[in-house]
Amino acid sequence: MSVVKSCSLSECIARPSDPGEKKYPLVEHLLAAAYNMGCPDGDERDRLRFLAGLLHDAGKSRCSWQEYVRGQGRGVPHAFAGAMLFALCLDEFLKKWDLQLKQKIALLFLGVGLTHFLYEHHGEIPDINGEYPPWIKSFAPTDLRECDLQGILALVAQYFPELKDLADLCKLPSVLESRLQDIALRWRKWSNDALRHANKLLEEGNPYSIGARLSLQVENARLVAADRFHAAGISSKELPEEFISPGLARKAISRIEEFCLARHKVFAAAGANEHLLKTRKEWRQKAVENFVRERGSRLFTLELPTGYGKTLASLTVALKAVELGLSRRIIYVAPYLSILSQAAAEIQGSTALNVMIHHHLSALERFAEEEGEEDVLLESWRSPIVATTFNQLFRALFPSRAQHTLRLQGLKDSFVIMDEPQIITSEVWNLFLALMEAATVELNTRILLTTATLPGVEGGIFGTAVSLGKAEAVTSRFLVQVRGEGDEEYLAREAVQAFQDYGSTAVICNTVKDAAEVYQRVKELLPGEHVYFLSGRLTPLHKRARIEEIRQALGRGFRAMVVCTQVLEAGVDLSFRVVLRALPVIPSIVQAAGRCNRHGEGETGLLRVVNFLRGGETDTRCYVYRDRDQREVTNQCLAAYPVFPEEKASQVVRDFYRECFRRNTRQAVLEKILESAGGCYSVLSNIHPFGPEVPGSGIFVPGWWGSPPRTVQAALKRFRISHPREIWELYARKGFLSSLSFIERKVFMGLMNYFVVQVPAEMAGQVGEPIAGRTLLRLSYESLYKEDTGLSVVDVGDEHEAWFI
Repeated sequence: MSVVKSCSLSECIARPSDPGEKKYPLVEHLLAAAYNMGCPDGDERDRLRFLAGLLHDAGKSRCSWQEYVRGQGRGVPHAFAGAMLFALCLDEFLKKWDLQLKQKIALLFLGVGLTHFLYEHHGEIPDINGEYPPWIKSFAPTDLRECDLQGILALVAQYFPELKDLADLCKLPSVLESRLQDIALRWRKWSNDALRHANKLLEEGNPYSIGARLSLQVENARLVAADRFHAAGISSKELPEEFISPGLARKAISRIEEFCLARHKVFAAAGANEHLLKTRKEWRQKAVENFVRERGSRLFTLELPTGYGKTLASLTVALKAVELGLSRRIIYVAPYLSILSQAAAEIQGSTALNVMIHHHLSALERFAEEEGEEDVLLESWRSPIVATTFNQLFRALFPSRAQHTLRLQGLKDSFVIMDEPQIITSEVWNLFLALMEAATVELNTRILLTTATLPGVEGGIFGTAVSLGKAEAVTSRFLVQVRGEGDEEYLAREAVQAFQDYGSTAVICNTVKDAAEVYQRVKELLPGEHVYFLSGRLTPLHKRARIEEIRQALGRGFRAMVVCTQVLEAGVDLSFRVVLRALPVIPSIVQAAGRCNRHGEGETGLLRVVNFLRGGETDTRCYVYRDRDQREVTNQCLAAYPVFPEEKASQVVRDFYRECFRRNTRQAVLEKILESAGGCYSVLSNIHPFGPEVPGSGIFVPGWWGSPPRTVQAALKRFRISHPREIWELYARKGFLSSLSFIERKVFMGLMNYFVVQVPAEMAGQVGEPIAGRTLLRLSYESLYKEDTGLSVVDVGDEHEAWFI
């Protein structure tokens, strides 16, 4: 193929041709993005959006970029050209459109923002309140000469006749360059006028509420989605199979009832407390009834003691919203990656609906201009039910890169179930609430916060959060006891003694490393007994099989010993006679206690809290529970309540949150919203649920454990795969992902997730092998993955355990 000498827009391509030599004309891509963003016949705002879509990849008409895309040169920037040309057109509109001053300033607010978004549509979220246009430090107006300006502006003039004069100036590029220089001189005024508009909006009501709405990257998301979907061959119009129809929701509700009835019979036969079993059904019905009565609201809470069926109650409420035509998609959000697969399995098993699991396959960001096909696929959240993590939802609300805004498209018209939201660090709790409330207004999202231990929401929700129910315990299933202090050996011996005295016992540690060390000691102390290990360092398939092993052992009346991380505290329906818990914070203590005598099937269960010190010296609690106030208040509460039964648990939780709030209301953080509303979006970038983000990678482990679920079996059959190694071979094959339809890609990436372990970046370097152009790494040696502990015993630091437990 010869090097491109000159570039006519009509001959330019937007991306490399397929192996079958299918072409992707640049004009076709520009028009598709334009129509996905706006309308040439709409109002001024809609026309401006259309123009942004039409110009977003204008820089791909550069000769050097066309050489690069044809494999004849190095990659070169292209986004600057679209931003420059858009600013030129915006300047013309402001002169020629008949606008009142107020309208002109409002249009400037949108236009200045779109200029920055165009410039960074493959980069970071930009601040839009600067004194100079975004290209000023890196590009000069003369850089536009390499583009086919005549072809681009002629295309623009077809949809904007008022810009014909501008198109005619293509023969005099120096005039266009002079105008861009003039715009750069006037940019400070544009920026100040845009800020003035934002400040006027903030004065129209609660400034934090309005500011949160202005901070959501809705316009940026519109541009990114318009570009990425067409580039990935994904239809911008969401297909019927990407939503839940009202009829399908009605059937799914019926299936949940059948599922719960079947479980009721199983638990009753095993001796579960009948009153408790009936209470679960009653609260599921009450929650739905209360929702139907308050369906005009968009923010809800549901507070049920752990083990009272809040997940299925929440799911039923969400399906009722779909049945009533209020929502079209359900997004279930779990705190930890480690519990995501089992929660998704329960949702799928109870509803018979397919669930797309999305977690971050690689937090090592891309700095190239093109994102991977699997990124667009997973981040768009275009599936009837999506199961994801707090980290992923936070990326939608607090994005650091343009690509992250794709999730906002998935949030539109969705019902979001936030399971155990109290795990979010108190430092960002109010920010999270404010942005979620903004999503209910801007995206017609409905939110349900469901937990047994809900913190106060008044500090971040400025409207009303409607309670769908707040239950107290109807029976005393457990007793919390504060025990002594000790190291790995002490905790292991305490566990073994409890196992010998009472039977089935679980030990919950704060870090993977602690759990692995205690597990090894317990195993040595209990030769020949059923000793199991659980953590987030097992693949979802492995974890699923292990949980089923434990369930069957308990069901057959065998004594089982489980050593694990917090993976047991949420989304796992297992019940033990005794649970030993390395000292966490009060809400986690109550969550752990819910695994004692969970169904009221036996004598009162015991939750024993141990002040665990690694090596007898290091308190590892702070690696996961970083809020010092919460740790100190926990110590205070346990000193006041060294022993308490289940019926006292809610009082202990209330005392905990009351004292935490007295110490720090966390209101000062809301000032970030006002800064962001004024265009300083970076203050809300990189806000995470557990503190600063820790880079990580997904490791593909080609191994079988247990019997794969039907969805996995169906996917294996669909792609004619007989062994997990073949999954990797297909994933790594060049052109394979692009050869699949959108639905096929969703199925394939969903299949891969069952074989992936998320690990910190430093650990990934020890155990994984990268492959060019892919986000996942392959396990370098299969012997590194242990049958009992997976990747839990690889020796890496765990100061950031909250991300990988």
